[in-house]
Amino acid sequence: FKQLKNCYSSHSVKVSGESVSADVKAAEEFLETLDKLIVEENYLPEQIFNMDETSLFWKQMPERTFIHKEAKSMPGFKAFKDRITVLLGGNVAGYKLKPFVIWHSENPRAFKHISKHTLPVYYRSNKKSWMTQLLFQDALLNCYASKMEKYCLKNNITFKILLTADNALAHAPLIGDLYSNIKVVFLPTNTTSLIQSKD
Repeated sequence: FKQLKNCYSSHSVKVSGESVSADVKAAEEFLETLDKLIVEENYLPEQIFNMDETSLFWKQMPERTFIHKEAKSMPGFKAFKDRITVLLGGNVAGYKLKPFVIWHSENPRAFKHISKHTLPVYYRSNKKSWMTQLLFQDALLNCYASKMEKYCLKNNITFKILLTADNALAHAPLIGDLYSNIKVVFLPTNTTSLIQSKD
């Protein structure tokens, strides 16, 4: 399980921001429990998945850039804060799931003559461009479950998935009960910066 150790390593962590309040003991205990579960249930690296979302401020300039002092003070200068939420996922063996993107517009002008089904991402929308429990459930059950099943069949392994995710409010706590082949394990509170491999 060398790949798993690398994927969920809690060593050499740079302490800053949320890392300062991270619960190291809870992270270590969780990793031990996860290791036992993997051994007892005989999960292969191909069957162990992780998912997490991030915000992408796609119009925002970098915080440190060379903007002339006069240009920065001109009327109307404002940093764009338009953002999308992107859910990323993959397994320990390196297989990547298609990104799940959330934006505020259901039918953006840019998609006028494009079918959303042909995009290289799963596209969804809500008013604030945030992940919600319903969208997380949609992503797992309507987008990723079938891809995980096909991946397992292609690799001649049993379709049983161990999915780890952080315990954000948007991650429906009972989602693991909705699909018998997918066991969802949530990371303990204040451990994301230490053991969330997608952080």
